[in-house]
Formats: sequence, structure tokens, C-alpha cells
Amino acid sequence: MTEQWQRVHPASPFVRGWVAIVGLAYIYWQNTNDLTLAERLSGERLRWTVLIGAGALLVVLVFYALSWYFTRYRITGTHVYVNSGMVFRSQKQARIDRVQGIEVAQPLVARLLGLAELHFDVADGSQSMLRLSFLRKADAQRLRALILGRAQAARNGQAPLDGQEADSVPDTAASAAQAPDPDVLMARVPHGRLLASLFLRMPTIIGVLSALALGIMTLSGVGGMAAGLIPALLGFGGWFYKELNNSWNFSAAATDTGLRVSRGLADTRQQSIPAGRVQSIQVSSPALWRLLGWYRVEVNALGVGSQEEAQNLLVLPVGDFDAVARVMGILLPDLGVERQREVLFTAINSGGEDHGFTLSPHRAKPLSPGAWKNQGFLATDTTVISRYGWLGRITAFTAHNRVQGIMLRQGPLERRRQLAGLRIYSAGGTVTGYIQQVDAQIAGKFLEEQSRRIAGR
Repeated sequence: MTEQWQRVHPASPFVRGWVAIVGLAYIYWQNTNDLTLAERLSGERLRWTVLIGAGALLVVLVFYALSWYFTRYRITGTHVYVNSGMVFRSQKQARIDRVQGIEVAQPLVARLLGLAELHFDVADGSQSMLRLSFLRKADAQRLRALILGRAQAARNGQAPLDGQEADSVPDTAASAAQAPDPDVLMARVPHGRLLASLFLRMPTIIGVLSALALGIMTLSGVGGMAAGLIPALLGFGGWFYKELNNSWNFSAAATDTGLRVSRGLADTRQQSIPAGRVQSIQVSSPALWRLLGWYRVEVNALGVGSQEEAQNLLVLPVGDFDAVARVMGILLPDLGVERQREVLFTAINSGGEDHGFTLSPHRAKPLSPGAWKNQGFLATDTTVISRYGWLGRITAFTAHNRVQGIMLRQGPLERRRQLAGLRIYSAGGTVTGYIQQVDAQIAGKFLEEQSRRIAGR
């Protein structure tokens, strides 16, 4: 890989630009809506349609050609550069020694054309939006391996490359780029389990019931009331497709730095999640999933994924306890206890005070009749584990050195019963640790201890 500027694949503008061509066809069709198909395709109108269409298509193709011509990239020993834009020029760069991971993404059209784009995750998060679109998939994979190899070599203390020295990659970087994939499979989600898990979630149940109600109302002639359900069904359809697309063909493999996940139905992605960037982990189990022993794992992570995806990272859409234990062993290997597997099982699956959990006292029962026996927390030497929920369970794991803030909350009813709650915040997502309705003195003591930990960092 030389230091010369190179261009992306010539078909790159069509991956997202096909919408413009479809738009032109739609505009023409709408403006000739009063004509039959035979009238559209005959006589003088056909001649003008072909001329205008050819002219519009020529303009679009010229624009695409210029867009491709002005989009270039360059890989040196120290930086990745991506230049784009005709009128408004964009020049982006990322330091190779700060690259933590590179996501290989394939939107649907790119998959059909055999192309892929690279998303760069940089340690400081400032360049997490750097993208290189589009290359042949094989070229994208080779480029990813080369850059990650150089990044690993730089982190191992080797002198950064620059200038002509970039053409001679150090042995360690070259071997890392050419070595076989060392990933070890941690979890895979079968299609049947994924579909079953989606149909056992509350949004799907509500969506199915709404569809049945809409059908009954339509057959009964109550059209006005049925129309009110259409927005809800459209929202459910969007949610269901998003969940299906993000979880289809999901697999998670261990790497030397963390996890590498692959997923996608229409749009496929391969994403690296360095364990060192994970700030907090949430394991949830909806009510009907608990009957089958299924769980979902999401994380807060810094500098991983694009900024428009301001949400938790999904590292396991649905899996059994063994899959959760394997994933947790990669992302949070030290819970600060000796019998980690048993503590993990207690934290996400069962209530009680086993292994030192502090629960809500009996006087919390009127405020949380079903959940008071289950909600509680455990503070180990390294981690804060908090759980809550009755029919469904949600457990959060946050390392002490990842806690960004903590807040004590006490409503009037809790104050009367000498109870208090705590919120534990971390960066990189919306996963929050909730400690619900514990003894007020215990909550105050924990707040002081955790505040000292934060101040002492």
C-alpha cells in the first residue's frame, strides 16, 4: 500500500445516488399521471421523454463522475486521509496510532455491487465519523487489516512511519495484516431464536393486537376509529424491521482487544468493540424471555460507531446464560469477586441476598409490591452491580473507574419510609445503573464512598 493518493471504486456514487435517478422517474410519472401507459410510450411525447430523460441522466452521470474524481484517500505510516467534495471541499484525517477499530459496512446496494465502506473508530472519539466509501469488499478487508496492523505496531512502541518509510511496513504490522483471523466465536444468534425473541417482546405483542383490532374494525365498517391505529402500526413496523436488520446473522467473536460483531439483513456490518472503550454493560431479560432463559446485552462505549447512532451498542441481541457469560468475560473480565459465574447468574437471574447483594428492606414493599425482593445492588472492589424489575429484569455493571457521576434521589413517599434511590451514570450511551429504594443510610454511605472514588481518580 503506497502513500500515493488513490480513488474509491467508480461505482461508489451509485450506492446512495440511485435515489436521484428514481426521483427523476417518479417526478416524470407524477407529471404524466393523466396519461395511459400507451400514450406515455408513443408519438411525439415519447421522443421528448427520451430526450429530456437522457439529458437529466447525463447531468446526473456527470455529477457522479465529478464526485468520484474528487474523492480520494491516502494511507501513510501515521495517518489516514480522506478528501472529498467538488465545491465545498472536505479534508478529514485520523492518526493510525489512535485507531481502535474499523467497521466494515455494506448497505444493500453496496452488497449487490460487491462494495464496502470503512468506518474508523478513533481513541479520542473526535474522528469517529471518518468514513471511506466505497471500495471492493476484498480491498476494504485488506485495507482494514493493514491499518489495524500498523496501529497495533504503533501501540507496541515502534517508531511511527512517515514519508517514504510508509512503503516498508514493519514486520509486526505486516504480519498482523497478513495473519489469519484469530477471532474466536463467543456467540451466534440462530434465525429461529431471533424471530421468537422479537415476537415475545411487548412492542410486537402490542403491534399484533393493534393489527387484529384494525382488521376487525375495518370488517365492521368502523373506518374512522381504525384510522387511528395506522400510525401506531407504521411505528411498530419500523421498530420491528430495525431490530430484525440489526440482529440478523448476528455473531460475536473475541479478538485481542475485545469483541468483533457481525450483523445485518439488508445492510451488513462488521464492527470492533475494544474492551477498554466499554464504560457500562446492561443485561436485560423481558418477562416472556425469562421463561426461556434468554437475555439481551447492550453497552455504553466511547468512540465506537458513528455519532448519529447515539444509542447503546448491541453486543448480544438474544442469548442464553452461557453466551452472556462468555461476552461478559471479554468486556468485563474482572467483577471483583472470586466466583464470578455464580455472582453473574445471581445478578441477572435471581433475587435474594446471595453473594452480598443489598436489597430493598421490607418497608419498600408498598412502593414496589412485586419488585422489592429483587431490586438491589452489590459493590465489589472493581464494579458496581445494580438490578431492578419484577416481571422483567434489568441489571447494570459499571466499573468504579468508569463511573462519571452518581445522583441520590428521594421522593416524599421514600422519605417517609427512610428509603432512597441512586443513579449511576457513565459515558458513551444511555445505560444507567438504577439502585431502587434501599435504606437511606446505606444509600448515603454508598454515595460518599463512590464520590471519594471519583474524586480520587
